[in-house]
Amino acid sequence: MEEIVFKALLSDNKFNRIENFIQEVINTNKNNGATYEEVRESLIKLILYRLIKIDTKASNDCILRETNFYQARELGSVNSWLENKRAYRSY
Repeated sequence: MEEIVFKALLSDNKFNRIENFIQEVINTNKNNGATYEEVRESLIKLILYRLIKIDTKASNDCILRETNFYQARELGSVNSWLENKRAYRSY
């Protein structure tokens, strides 16, 4: 589910409330059985990975992309980014 949420964040859509984003992901991924809790958990993981942060006071876009997000985008996925980070830590 993290990959689905990540791919949704790759779009230029802006969301003024996190609930709007979660609902958009659920609506576009009904075939995959996306639920509110799964999408919410995935967002929390992306926050913990420091890919995104949430600005609850933002009036235009409440989901802010961090440096790690752009690194993951360059690598093509969250999993690739995680593997890359783990490889660096093992040395």
